[in-house]
Amino acid sequence: MDELAAPLCRRFEAEPSFYDLAISACIVLYHFADVVAHVRGGKSHDVAEEIALKVPAFHTIRAIANAGKHVELTRHPKSELVGLRAEHLVRGNGAAFSDGSYYSDGTTQSGARETVVVATPDGQKHECCTSALRFWRISTKSATFFRRSAIEGRGPQNTLADGRSTFGVDFFPLLPFA
Repeated sequence: MDELAAPLCRRFEAEPSFYDLAISACIVLYHFADVVAHVRGGKSHDVAEEIALKVPAFHTIRAIANAGKHVELTRHPKSELVGLRAEHLVRGNGAAFSDGSYYSDGTTQSGARETVVVATPDGQKHECCTSALRFWRISTKSATFFRRSAIEGRGPQNTLADGRSTFGVDFFPLLPFA
C-alpha cells in the first residue's frame, strides 16, 4: 500500500483530471482485496464485499477498475453499475460536496475544480478522486480496517510462523509493503 497505492493516490489528488491516474488508482486500490484474500487464504470476492460494507465508495472503485480494464462492466454485485464503460469516465467539474456527491440533478457549484468523473448506468455521478482517496485514507489510517471478526470467519484460517492467527489481526503489518 505504501509503495504503490500511496504515491499514486497522492499524485491523483494533486492532478485529479488525469485519466491515467484515475483508472490506475482504482485498479490498484480494488486489487488490494486480492492481497488481503491471499494473506487470509480466502476469496478475493468475499474480501471485496467486506471492504464495500465498510466503505461503500469501494463499489465505485471496483466498477471503474473493471470497466477500465475490460472496456465494459458486465457483472458487478451492484446491478445498477453493470454496463459502465471506460468511456463513461470524463473530465468534468468536481463534486458539490466534500463527500464526493453532486446535487440531485447531477450538477455542482460553479468554479468547482476539474476532475475525472463518471456517470454510472444508474444515473449517479461520482468524482473518481474523492472515491479513491476516501478508500485509501480509511484503509491506511484505520487500525481495524482489515480485521476479521470471528463471526465473519470464512475459508481456511492461516497461521503465521510464530503461531498467531491471520484472522482478527491487522493485515498491513503482515504485508511486505506495509
